[in-house]
Parts: sequence; C-alpha cells; structure tokens
Amino acid sequence: MPGNLAQSKEVIDELLQDLENKYHIHHQEIGENHYHLKGSGIKGEVKLDHQELIITAQLNFMMMAFKPIIEKEIHRQLDNSFNHLS
Repeated sequence: MPGNLAQSKEVIDELLQDLENKYHIHHQEIGENHYHLKGSGIKGEVKLDHQELIITAQLNFMMMAFKPIIEKEIHRQLDNSFNHLS
C-alpha cells in the first residue's frame, strides 16, 4: 500500500464519509483503523494496517442490484486517492 499509514487512514476516512453521504452506509470505529459498516441491507467492515486494506461487505437480496455501483465507487476512489499518494 503506497504512502504511510496516516495518509492511508485519511483516504479511508474520506471514502467512509462518501459512502455514508451517497449510500447511507454508516461506519463506526471499533478499534484503531478498524470500522464496522452498516446500512439498509448492508453490513461489513474495513480494516487498515501497514500492509493491507481489507473491505468486506454482505448485501441482502434487495441490495445486490447496487453491488456493481458500490464496488465501482470504492475502487474508483481508492485508485484515485492512492495514485495521488505515490
């Protein structure tokens, strides 16, 4: 993962805020650089450390239609943000 952990955390914080604003996917920090995600029909978590970023999400049947949109948005934001850090 390019950049240092503090820069990566800034990118993740921005992503989480955007997911909340656009898709009403709320996040709660449950530990250092570890978040729970929850929204209508979605739950998951985000973990960040010096080596990797792991984002997992479970969607209910109704939210499956939004899976490609949400995935694309996450990939787009991460690609743009981490490319600027390198």
